[in-house]
Amino acid sequence: MTKAKARQRAKAKAAQKVKKRNENADRPGPTTKAGQFDPGANSIKGPHTNANIKSAGARRGAARSR
Repeated sequence: MTKAKARQRAKAKAAQKVKKRNENADRPGPTTKAGQFDPGANSIKGPHTNANIKSAGARRGAARSR
């Protein structure tokens, strides 16, 4: 695919996204049931760890293999 063709395709895709966003703008957002989710200040918890692993908490990236 040439650069010009790819550019044209990207512009068409962006136009589709704008059109879709405008169509969905007038729809109301999703509603939550009472007690299903509390969007309060304490709703985000720390990372979950596996209780069977007795290491120093959750490791990330290259530290997992150590």
